[in-house]
Amino acid sequence: MRALYPLITLNHTYINMQEPGNIETLTASISNLISIHYELLKLEATERSSDIGSSLVSQLIIGLLGFLLVFFLSLFAGFWFSARMNDSYSGFAIVSGFYFLLFLLCILFRKKIIIEPVRENLIKKIFPSIK
Repeated sequence: MRALYPLITLNHTYINMQEPGNIETLTASISNLISIHYELLKLEATERSSDIGSSLVSQLIIGLLGFLLVFFLSLFAGFWFSARMNDSYSGFAIVSGFYFLLFLLCILFRKKIIIEPVRENLIKKIFPSIK
């Protein structure tokens, strides 16, 4: 009985499946292909994880600098309002009230301004082919 598909194309050369030496060549080629594919997957995973890690570190540094800026501007605003009102507590109460309103807005709109952008950014970093 004759095989239905006696020839397999591999790298534009034809291998006759009925010859025993060619089966070992085919097995070695497939094993080599799997090994190369595995190495490619490792390299892609390393690239994506290093991209995510570097983005995380840069965002942490920017966040820290932003925090320090807001902290010192808040102290300045608290002292400035206190000097204008001739009271040492009122300026800091005004600044605290501003941050309380900002906190409430973040709670109310957290899905739109925090959760969705972070999720989208992370998905773009992990799967760069998805737009």
